Amino acid sequence: LRADCDGTNPENRSGLEEEDLMYRAAVLVFALVFPSAAAAQQPCTTDGRQVVNELYRHMLERQAQAGSAHWVQQLESGRMTVRDVVRSIAISPEYAERFFYAESGENTPYERSVARLYRHLLGRQPDAEGQRVFARVAQQSGPEAVIDRILNSNEYRQQFGDWSVPGSGGLRYCAPNSAVGRR
Repeated sequence: LRADCDGTNPENRSGLEEEDLMYRAAVLVFALVFPSAAAAQQPCTTDGRQVVNELYRHMLERQAQAGSAHWVQQLESGRMTVRDVVRSIAISPEYAERFFYAESGENTPYERSVARLYRHLLGRQPDAEGQRVFARVAQQSGPEAVIDRILNSNEYRQQFGDWSVPGSGGLRYCAPNSAVGRR
């Protein structure tokens, strides 16, 4: 029997192609059924600038500027986790001024602000009950209490942990070996 230049026997090629097709289909089904596992397989980045740029784009809805170098330095030195930077941005005066305020026409003050927090921190719209509860928390205890509850929630921990970047489609920062906040 003659082997083709790729080393396969022409009679066996259709069987190999079938196996390859089946393998690819199984991988696709796995990725669709278990998206978090597929995302966990993505390599992480050591580029703190890329992480901070993504956080600014997603959370502040603008490009990072010179002042963002502080967050890059904090990440790369291991003094802060991505989750710590997310919290710092969310409680910043800029975030509060641009995204967290009571608006006229809301059934409960801060409903729309809570919806923006959900989108920026969890990457989704809130369920009606969560939106009402967190709007009341914002009224009684302020935005920081809502931010902390979301960042400490099981949902946030399972989806992002300390090192994944919300809203980035799976970007994860490789924590330096000396990271104190490793969790």
